[in-house]
Amino acid sequence: MRRPNRNSGIRTLQTALLVIFLAGCGYSFRAGQVREGLDSVAVAFFENRSTEPGVEVDLTEAILQGLIADRTLRIAEEGVADATLYGTIRRYEFREAFFGADRQAEEYRVDIEVEIQMVDRRSGDVLIDKQRVKGTGSYYLEEGPSGEEEARRDAAEMIVDGILNLVIEEW
Repeated sequence: MRRPNRNSGIRTLQTALLVIFLAGCGYSFRAGQVREGLDSVAVAFFENRSTEPGVEVDLTEAILQGLIADRTLRIAEEGVADATLYGTIRRYEFREAFFGADRQAEEYRVDIEVEIQMVDRRSGDVLIDKQRVKGTGSYYLEEGPSGEEEARRDAAEMIVDGILNLVIEEW
């Protein structure tokens, strides 16, 4: 009768722990590939066609920071970037999202919708043609103005993810 090998049990445990670690640390793969020759992008200042004054400043900055953090595309000046990302904020909506038993709003929601277009600098070809991307964030009333700012950031992160998905899936 053969005795079980202690080393194989340890290897199995190590493999299981590695899988759990990788799953828990936020490691992910982005399927797809960016178009050949598209390594850098310039982000033009977004146009604001919503009723929320000043949202274009925060959103353009958040998109820049999100693209920098993602590192799929390098940020460059408009004259040297492979492509330019243009955007228009079409809608900024702030509304109640959840009501308590007393029918008072307890949670609020920020919805932002942008229309983006990406144009190849060298050829003038439209790489992404007027696609709408939405982002949503929510916060509780007791969080005050900082809660709304956080909700805006959450919405901006969703928009960055949507833009990156378009850039990768288009090819």
